[in-house]
Amino acid sequence: MFIYLYDEKTKGYLGKSEADSNPEETKLQGKFVPLVPSNATLLAPPEYGENQIPVFEKGRWAIYPDYRGFYKVGKNLEVEAITEIRISGDIIVTRELAQEIQSNPAMFKISENKVVHKDEIEIMIEKISTQKEKFKTEFFKTSLGWIRRKVHMKDGSIKDFLSDFVLLIKAGLEMGQDVEIITYNEPDYKQDITDEYILSLQEIKTATVDFINECLLQTVKDFGLERSV
Repeated sequence: MFIYLYDEKTKGYLGKSEADSNPEETKLQGKFVPLVPSNATLLAPPEYGENQIPVFEKGRWAIYPDYRGFYKVGKNLEVEAITEIRISGDIIVTRELAQEIQSNPAMFKISENKVVHKDEIEIMIEKISTQKEKFKTEFFKTSLGWIRRKVHMKDGSIKDFLSDFVLLIKAGLEMGQDVEIITYNEPDYKQDITDEYILSLQEIKTATVDFINECLLQTVKDFGLERSV
């Protein structure tokens, strides 16, 4: 005779074991009476398939999904190991796919409640959008070209072009000086926007009164003051 063991916490099926005799009851009844531990039953579990497990609940077995050893994926492609019996509708992936998602989430998306690879066009569109947004955060546009907002000085300090240089350039123009500035062409966003590539887009231009006015207008835009000006 067998007893069927289950986990004390999860109630998940652990396996079967040959039953030991309950000495007192066997003696009293004059026949073999099995000794059944608190986390066991004489009721055999039903048949179950891959990634399933019998769970002993309320005196009977029920079949639940069992993906321990797999991983669940959240709506933002966050990955978490499954360590308990799952009874909810999580997106479930193998360890290998989970590792791929963690190492390069930008290559994946959730579609129809599954994690799938993005196609090349989707990846390119997202790359262009991300790089364009980043560039237009770090630079602003003028008639002379794009201007880097944060200027890295030789001494290692960082200056703000609009607040630290525009008035100095304006003063130089008012004194009749030719003031040269570094401008940038807009990049090809399909390329990787590296520091080396940005450097290749540099041009030296001579500041103008119109350029100064554009910088002052950009300052107004940055502070959200357009409607009050």
